[in-house]
Amino acid sequence: MTAPRNPNRSPRHFEFNYSPVLNLFDSDFVDLRYKYKDYVPFGDDNNLPRQLIKLAREVPVHRAILNSKTSYISGQGIQSTDAATHRFLEHPNNIKESFAYILKKLVFDYLTFGNCYYEIVTNRKQSFVYCYHQDATHVRLHVDGKHALIHPYWDMYAGMKDEYLQVVSLFPEASKGKDGLYHSIIQLKDYEPEFFYYGVPSYFAGVRNIIIAGLTNVWNQSRLESSFATAGLLIIPGVNSDEAADELDKLFNEYKGALGSKASEIIIQYLSDLAPGISSQEAKFIAFEKQVEGNWLALHTQAEISLITIHNWFKTLTPYSDEKSTYDAGRILNEYEVAMATVIQPIQEIFIQSFQTTLSSYGISLKDFEIINKPPISRINPMKYVWEVRRDSGLDFDKTDPVQKLLVLQLKNIYPSADTLSV
Repeated sequence: MTAPRNPNRSPRHFEFNYSPVLNLFDSDFVDLRYKYKDYVPFGDDNNLPRQLIKLAREVPVHRAILNSKTSYISGQGIQSTDAATHRFLEHPNNIKESFAYILKKLVFDYLTFGNCYYEIVTNRKQSFVYCYHQDATHVRLHVDGKHALIHPYWDMYAGMKDEYLQVVSLFPEASKGKDGLYHSIIQLKDYEPEFFYYGVPSYFAGVRNIIIAGLTNVWNQSRLESSFATAGLLIIPGVNSDEAADELDKLFNEYKGALGSKASEIIIQYLSDLAPGISSQEAKFIAFEKQVEGNWLALHTQAEISLITIHNWFKTLTPYSDEKSTYDAGRILNEYEVAMATVIQPIQEIFIQSFQTTLSSYGISLKDFEIINKPPISRINPMKYVWEVRRDSGLDFDKTDPVQKLLVLQLKNIYPSADTLSV
């Protein structure tokens, strides 16, 4: 038997430079756009996934929320009392990945891109079944709606005969690969009206706030590096290639000496056109005045705060630095319970049902399949003795102490006005 290859391994490394435009078509029905014959583009330049991951890498609070939601939804692991299910969860493929790690990558893709993909690989006799995560940035859907096209970098796609292109059938169909094995791709997507092929991430409506948070970080960094002496920001549109940007850089460098030190204190931002002949915005110079610096800081703060709402998430569950806020145990647990009911468990159920339905087609029955959920802090069991709680917390305890011989519930009844219990 030929061992399946790693689906995430790219044949070679491609270099690229790309500036986000973050634009969507009104719909992803390809009938209206005849120039796309092989695949359905995702974003108006087919590079929306790359744009979204660029934002996730460069905007700290945005990434913190994505990481936090991923951790809570993927849980503290996966468990099952069924022996066969447990064996599959421990060894779902031949590259020594646990199923919990596959789930974590899928959840991150689902939250970041609105789409995630996993691949099932087997042989004709189905004597083995392997499950792999597929990088969502590599996958586009064929216009027939029955196949997935996988390419390491879509800006270098050379057509259906591209040597680096892999075409895989969408589940429930399977296609025979060059390795002689049968492959099937499963897509999970976040619903968006008018989008048939792809999902759109739930935070997309607030993507401008994410961009603002990222731009204010860049601005603050530039001000810090120039000891807050930067005169302003010069925006130059219509620069559509690295070569053109390099030529302009050389031109500015030639005149720096003649113009004096102030020329080196200007931040220059090149912007490519959104489409041929359509500039992203007009050329302009924005002066940085000290008296309006507070406005920028307020804009940065407001943009970061808005991200919590944009993501439909909760502040106490996000590693968010806010010196003005204090959180008690009650609020953390209350928000966790709301998150469990409205976000965590509903998304977990989507994944659980997908895995059970898909793998049952290959003769694998996932029984007693459960994602382990744990709150960020623990409640004190009211039916324990106080000495037991102190022991479990690593504190000194005395079984003969009359107070410690009380149940926690009894102690709460004695001090009903206390919001939290201190033992």
